[in-house]
Amino acid sequence: MESVGVGDLVQAAGHAGPWTVLEVRHGMALLEHADSHRLSRRTTSLTVVRKAEPGSAAAAASESAGDDGDSPTLFD
Repeated sequence: MESVGVGDLVQAAGHAGPWTVLEVRHGMALLEHADSHRLSRRTTSLTVVRKAEPGSAAAAASESAGDDGDSPTLFD
């Protein structure tokens, strides 16, 4: 199984997709659809459609937001 990472496009079972992974923590992924809806799902229930490119803007933005601790997420 391919691991899920920030910036990846994934398919969540039972939900029209693909979804962009915004954050991964404790086996859960925060996902965002193109229409701005968000949901969280276990990473084991996701199928990777396309891996994020190394150094992508989505991955960099999420990592920097996670570092400063000021940005609330659904996990907070």
